[in-house]
Amino acid sequence: MRRAAILMLGLASAASAESPVTPGKWQTVTKVESMTMPGVPPDMAKRMAGKPMSATYCITPAQAAAGPRDVIGKTNGACRYRSFAAAAGRITAVMECKAGSAGTQTIAISGSYSPTAYDIRSKMSGGAMQSSSRTMGKRLGPC
Repeated sequence: MRRAAILMLGLASAASAESPVTPGKWQTVTKVESMTMPGVPPDMAKRMAGKPMSATYCITPAQAAAGPRDVIGKTNGACRYRSFAAAAGRITAVMECKAGSAGTQTIAISGSYSPTAYDIRSKMSGGAMQSSSRTMGKRLGPC
């Protein structure tokens, strides 16, 4: 669930009504920079935090034109925006995601975007778990 939320957040951050995302094949790399979870030894959390996660996916012209709220809606209704602003290449947002039995997680993001790339930082909190991460995405070419 957490990985899907980060990926969808990355997709959403790359688009705005002002400068839509370019359709095509995209790659994202997310690196958890810090993580705290109750009951997890600090050295284990540190190892988990240092491992980048990569994903490659295609964005259709229809998905690109739909904008960020529609893209994030593809998370099976697990996430919703509390606030969202994207203008002049900058983005800020706060979203809430259902995390199963763990309750609700809140994700605050900020960063930069263009039609072919983005770089965002996010802070996630929910219950006793907290993390911060960086997601960078870029368009690779056609699907």
